[in-house]
Amino acid sequence: MFQRTIVVASLIAVACGAPSQDQSSRVVNGQTAADGQFPYQVQLKIQLAQGRALCGGSLLSDQWVLTAGHCVQGASSFEVTLGAVALDGADDGRVVVTATEYIRHEKYNPLFATNDVAVIKLPSAVQFNERVQPVKLPSGSGDYAGQVATVSGWGLQQNGGTVAQQLQFAPLKVITNSVCSKTYNPLVIKKTTLCAQGDDKQSPCNGDSGGPLVVGEGDERVLVGVVSFGHATGCERGLPGAFARVTAFADWIRKKTGLQA
Repeated sequence: MFQRTIVVASLIAVACGAPSQDQSSRVVNGQTAADGQFPYQVQLKIQLAQGRALCGGSLLSDQWVLTAGHCVQGASSFEVTLGAVALDGADDGRVVVTATEYIRHEKYNPLFATNDVAVIKLPSAVQFNERVQPVKLPSGSGDYAGQVATVSGWGLQQNGGTVAQQLQFAPLKVITNSVCSKTYNPLVIKKTTLCAQGDDKQSPCNGDSGGPLVVGEGDERVLVGVVSFGHATGCERGLPGAFARVTAFADWIRKKTGLQA
């Protein structure tokens, strides 16, 4: 946490469905996703010394997932679920694997939530189908300001509530960093930060950390943000959410994963 200005989206405990005291991120005022609507969405149940926690992620290829740097802090393993809409379930087409390898950005700084990205390597290549598909990394250095993007995740749906049992999503409008700095301390809004805000108080919140912010439709969807942090006063006020700006990390991601541009 930086002063009282931000709260890192962080993790949310999933044992017995009860949220921990860590403040994280969720989709507030969202809609329930349909089967296969977000085939790149990844659910991460993270094994920590103190129990398990929930984050989101994005499938980049048949063997790599992108998530937030703070989601891998202290992790020993990850239960990685692909192709799911329900938080828990079986025989619904989901793919579940256990991963132990990850790479966090070398300059990740939890105090200022900078360089808040990490990649997780799956133990073997997964098969793509209608429910499991990768999302594209961006090319170029556009800021996407003014564009409508979609955030998704299983995080809390209200402050102090429980995690969503069905995948939620919401439209957010990307805003400039100068506008975002009016809400947050300018020290935490870097060139590597992207901010987005819902017109009807939609917001990511606890448990959505590491999840995707995507522009475009269908095969043209491009990953532009990774859920990073929100405002310390809560997720329901309609304040901008902050994301790791994927254009700033695309080269790092490709270098670490071997993915081609």
